[in-house]
Amino acid sequence: MGYSYTCDDPDDMVTVVALRALDERAPSPFRVVVEEVDTHAWTHTLREGGFDTVGEALQWCDDRLTGEAGPLPPVRPAAAASRPAGVPKAPVPRPPGRSR
Repeated sequence: MGYSYTCDDPDDMVTVVALRALDERAPSPFRVVVEEVDTHAWTHTLREGGFDTVGEALQWCDDRLTGEAGPLPPVRPAAAASRPAGVPKAPVPRPPGRSR
């Protein structure tokens, strides 16, 4: 699944891209990336949002292009693998040479 659209209107330059996460078990399996360009300030902003379904992602893209979209929902982080309690983190080896 892939979708992209670029609007070249100088008053609302935007590119929206909808993608499927590579890992099917990923939280927020559908992602939307939005790049907005401010032609007056010569800046651009890149944002990413996460959706549960392709329909939600594409609807947000359509809403953004018509100026009706709300904020992008955050991408839900994957569950972090945890170490068993009481097991210290291994020290990072230092490269040989002078110390400061």
